Amino acid sequence: MKNIISIVVKNNSGVLARVSSLFGRRGFNIDSLSVSTTDDPQISRITVVAESDDYGLAQIVNQSKKLEETISVKVLAENDSVCRELILVKVITSSSFDNGIVQLADEFGALILDITAKSMILELTGTSQKVDKFMDSISKLCEGKDMQIKNVCRTGITAIDRGV
Repeated sequence: MKNIISIVVKNNSGVLARVSSLFGRRGFNIDSLSVSTTDDPQISRITVVAESDDYGLAQIVNQSKKLEETISVKVLAENDSVCRELILVKVITSSSFDNGIVQLADEFGALILDITAKSMILELTGTSQKVDKFMDSISKLCEGKDMQIKNVCRTGITAIDRGV
């Protein structure tokens, strides 16, 4: 089962390495990892998505809590949280303006960040499912046309629980 774990830590040097190695030592493959400071620059939030059973999840939560820098650890339920990803996609085009890409961007609520004579860069923020569907749609749009996906940068999930 896929789990979203939010770990709030003191923003010390090497804390990310200690958290990620903890997952590795326990045999967990990290599907997604997102880290940034919070409203307090001394504190960071690490959002980890990993597959595990209930026993493994309890084990990784308990081990994370034992780290010196850890302030809190919380398992987030997708239906009780706001989960988002960011994706940037560079598409090489035959002309500076491709109506199909513009329509696709409008359909998904994506932004066109850059247009040059032969490329476009699009940005989309949404759920993992929305980002996957967006990528599938761009790939299908490029098939059979003089276009190709040149680069993709995807952040991974960042999440915060709903309510107080």
